[in-house]
Amino acid sequence: MENQTNTFDILFNDNNNSNNKGFAISLEDAKDYINRYNGTNESYFEDYKGGIVSIICNETEEVVFETEVF
Repeated sequence: MENQTNTFDILFNDNNNSNNKGFAISLEDAKDYINRYNGTNESYFEDYKGGIVSIICNETEEVVFETEVF
């Protein structure tokens, strides 16, 4: 179980580039953000279609969730 003080960021990757949002949000909020905007032209979602969007723990740098950008 995650420590309640951990925060999470959103990371976009494809074969050429990588960008992160610079977030320090809860895991639940990070998942909600991806669910809400994946498949839209919001933020980096448009640029990374076919790539991967991940949720990264800011404290441990562990990837805790990832899915394809569509």
